Amino acid sequence: MAKKKSQNENFFVRFWNGDLSLPMSYWVVGTGFGVAFAFLVGIFTISAGMSEDAMWGFFIPWQIYIAVGIWRSADKYKGAKFWSVLAKISVVLGIVSNLFSILAGV
Repeated sequence: MAKKKSQNENFFVRFWNGDLSLPMSYWVVGTGFGVAFAFLVGIFTISAGMSEDAMWGFFIPWQIYIAVGIWRSADKYKGAKFWSVLAKISVVLGIVSNLFSILAGV
């Protein structure tokens, strides 16, 4: 019996394609991995003697990856429409917040 294509792909490809559940995408990858990623980037940039602005070089691609994965997962979500809409609003607010931070130099 052949497995589905998405089961043969690694976790991060499945996330990108929106094949993980919405709670897994939002809470585990978006929030949990996001906090860990930010912590590691902070340690790396400080230990490498980079400016704080250099962190955006890591955060922007991460933000794009997270936004796409959560958005696609929300599109495929079969539960209450409220949760998929709320996830998308959260993604948009996160992008707007980061753009403001970049432009304001915060």
